Amino acid sequence: MIRVKRLNRHEWARIFMDITGYSSDFITDHAFLVAMNKFTQRQAQRWPGLFLDGERVTAESLRDWELPEAPEGDYSSIVTFSDGQDVEDFLEDRGYALNDHGEGPFSVLYKRYPDVLHAHQVTGVQLTDPEDSAAVEGTSLLLSEHFAVSLVTPEDPKADPFSGSILRDFLDAFRR
Repeated sequence: MIRVKRLNRHEWARIFMDITGYSSDFITDHAFLVAMNKFTQRQAQRWPGLFLDGERVTAESLRDWELPEAPEGDYSSIVTFSDGQDVEDFLEDRGYALNDHGEGPFSVLYKRYPDVLHAHQVTGVQLTDPEDSAAVEGTSLLLSEHFAVSLVTPEDPKADPFSGSILRDFLDAFRR
């Protein structure tokens, strides 16, 4: 006997929906796991009716939330964010776009790589202290494992205030 898992609407969207919107891409270390918890909590404060992966959640229900383990294989995992059922429906019809209120759904796609990452030259370093940035600029990068992460916002964060606030929240989640 073959068992077939019935997929819900959100699971179908993950598999078949083309990602639209603007992607900000990062390579990060294991701090990503803790940062995603902080980022998700911040979104629950932004939107008290937060939908996470198509399900309504609250700040209280997210206290014990952990990022789903990224499966081995070719595909990235995704966590989607919206402010309610209306935006969930909007996502299905219009993708990652801004609604009439200047907000819209967004997501974080991620994939864990257990392999060593070696970059020969780091450039464009942005640290709080410019002297620290200068000390790192041009060095090599070596990580024992890493995550490839894409934050997908409705618009370019440099041009759109809402998308910019999402990117700032994401980056701030990595601060200690």
